[in-house]
Amino acid sequence: MRVVFGNPNFRKLFFSNLFNGFGQGMTMIGIAWYLVETTGTGKLLGSTMLFSSILAFLIGPYVGTVIDCFSRKKIMQTEQLGGFAVLAVMAAWGFWGDYQIWMLILIYLVTNFMYQIRYPTQSALVQETFEKKHYNDINSLLEIENQTAAVLSGGLAGLLLGQFGLQPVLMLNALTYLIAFLLMAPMDYVFTAEKQAKQQVRTSWWEQFSQSWRFIREKRGFMVFGVSSLMPFISIMMINLLNPVFVNEALGGDVSIFSLGEVTYSIGAAGAGLLVAGVIRKFGGFPSMVSNILLMAVAYVLIVALPNSWVFVIMSAFLGWCNASTRLIRQGLYMELLPNHFMGRVMSFLHSLGTLMRLTLLALFTFMIDLTGASAGYLVLAVLLLFAMLGIIVSMRLLMGQIEPVREE
Repeated sequence: MRVVFGNPNFRKLFFSNLFNGFGQGMTMIGIAWYLVETTGTGKLLGSTMLFSSILAFLIGPYVGTVIDCFSRKKIMQTEQLGGFAVLAVMAAWGFWGDYQIWMLILIYLVTNFMYQIRYPTQSALVQETFEKKHYNDINSLLEIENQTAAVLSGGLAGLLLGQFGLQPVLMLNALTYLIAFLLMAPMDYVFTAEKQAKQQVRTSWWEQFSQSWRFIREKRGFMVFGVSSLMPFISIMMINLLNPVFVNEALGGDVSIFSLGEVTYSIGAAGAGLLVAGVIRKFGGFPSMVSNILLMAVAYVLIVALPNSWVFVIMSAFLGWCNASTRLIRQGLYMELLPNHFMGRVMSFLHSLGTLMRLTLLALFTFMIDLTGASAGYLVLAVLLLFAMLGIIVSMRLLMGQIEPVREE
């Protein structure tokens, strides 16, 4: 990791992402809690997340083709400037009037849209810019950065929301997007897939997207692995709906408990970023992923079985560790298996499948949350994770045989 962090281009990406993730995290936490607290129910937040997922599903195929056809650095910087513009306008509005519900929903939708663009673009940029032998270290460092931003944003969001309300959060978030843009601007970057991109521009986006499906079919076990390995991440997206409702209703807690859970989740995930490479070397990626998915299911069951604020906070740390570990193993595998000019489309194809799964769960949870409470949702997620674990067991051995070993120089 020391060698990777010594690379000036990586440091620019690292610190730019740190500020970007900080702003994004505070926005999502602030809006989620504000919607639940203002309305006294999780239905509006659930409906907003559902609508956001529908949009993500519809635009997902096109986003993938854009990532493969244009400079990944320009895409990320456009996202940063867009985030700055929207949040700056909304923060300024707070000086003249109260925030309306539609404004909060708009901020949530824009932030989530930028999230959908940022991560597949970042994966393609890393694969394109850095050496293959450093992929695992880079992914681990970026995970540490991401969770450090989440720890800071979770703690500060709880403080600012409780003391000053939403406007200071939006003002600070707008500033972090601008800083992220300025930090990334001097990064040396060459769009190496430009030749293939020029050929793709003359091809319809639907044909480009179809190419990713044909590529996936040729990789034995890739589809099963891709869908199964997304389940930990999808479950985390679902608890963005369940957690504020559970804390507010089942635990009778306030925003400090909710934000503390976000902080401990991030600490657990940052720990995974630091240690998962060593765990994989000692135990192997296959058993590590399987065991982490199993532990994640157990954590959801314990949250329901022991409805206590401290249990919730501690289990959040376990969830952070497990989700980050599975994501890092998955990310490394994708970088090993996917050619760079296909990276955006294949990642977006799988992301669209994951979004479809998320849509189904969001519709279910939004309908049932006021009938059963959030607890039933955690149990549904635990069962789905067990099925995902079986999918990993079936598929991963097939994929491991398709990865060429990396030669150390």
